Amino acid sequence: MNKLIAENNIKLQGWINFISGIVFLVPIITLYYQYTDLSLFNIIILSNIYTLTIFVFEIPTSVWADTTGLKKSLIVSVICNFISALLILFFPSFLGFIIAAIFSGLYLSFWSWTWQAFLENNLRVLGKEKDFGKKLWHFMSLETLASLLTPLMIAVILKLWGNQGYVILAILDVVFAFILIVLTFKLKELSSINKKINTLKKVLVKNYETAKNALNNILTNNKLKLLLIYRSLANHVAFLYIISLPICVENGMEPWMAGVFGTIWMIMMMLSSKYAYKIWERYSYNLAWIIWTVWQALLLILAGFFLKSWILISIIVIFFNFFEGLWQPSWNHVLVQHTKGIAIATTRSIIFALFALYTTIGKQVLAYFSVEYALIWIGTFILIINIIFAKKILKL
Repeated sequence: MNKLIAENNIKLQGWINFISGIVFLVPIITLYYQYTDLSLFNIIILSNIYTLTIFVFEIPTSVWADTTGLKKSLIVSVICNFISALLILFFPSFLGFIIAAIFSGLYLSFWSWTWQAFLENNLRVLGKEKDFGKKLWHFMSLETLASLLTPLMIAVILKLWGNQGYVILAILDVVFAFILIVLTFKLKELSSINKKINTLKKVLVKNYETAKNALNNILTNNKLKLLLIYRSLANHVAFLYIISLPICVENGMEPWMAGVFGTIWMIMMMLSSKYAYKIWERYSYNLAWIIWTVWQALLLILAGFFLKSWILISIIVIFFNFFEGLWQPSWNHVLVQHTKGIAIATTRSIIFALFALYTTIGKQVLAYFSVEYALIWIGTFILIINIIFAKKILKL
């Protein structure tokens, strides 16, 4: 019976990952912010509220998942996503966007690592733990495939309806967010949760013990500490993604063109994430992680010199996305390899939460500089970090 449940869960997870990639307004949300007269500084503030929410809630939500059930965490996650979509649709103001960003951060906090732990549990029941890597990149490519389909629809809708198209896109996000809730409720829990935990005090004690064990995993493991430092400092803090569309529109790109380039961006990311394993098989996860991080750093520096050309910036983002699809699954696999054992969702989330804090601080610091200098400085900093840590990462 458990094997049948596990097989059904894995099939459902494939569909859930696919549907989670079907988003319409979110991929061009910075353009919508710009349309509602928000400045680039305010757009970065909203992005920082999102990542700060992840930092605050990433660890508590994962502890809660490890102690009360992974499915419950996934359900709360998609409900938060639905609320965020509703807020963007019905309250298109700076305050409304702030609250939506908080719920969007909660969506990722409840979701991150929990869905991977859920997949691991089901594969373990089937005796297919070794298939985790292939299943993981397969699910990620499904999500990317869905993301590939929506940008062209975005382009058509904005081309036909102009600024009114933003409302249509927001409605579509609400619809698919609801579908995601329905599918997630169909999952069935397999992990062993202590059913005797039935009082608030016991739950808090259990959560505290889980968090303490997970933190101890990191503090007593030099390899995990190295991963945390490199994962944070060698990251681009998503600055290029935030500023690229507003900058392109300011320099002559029609808003609907964002959908066309979005399709190309996602094709590159889908291809790279789907076939990244071929690079891993020939070299290693660690080397792939370093190489593509360095290439992204070089592209950031290049972008700083060509901000006045929206065509060149778009091309740079296309290649930037290609490398993103290579290093994201690479670092994910390195982390998974080193976080086997107790409270895996919480252990991984502590690392991700601290990374989110660094991302928030990094974006806020960059917001006080001109965009040109911000891009050049972050790219240069990533290169310096690789000079310091690359050899150590390769030796893991």
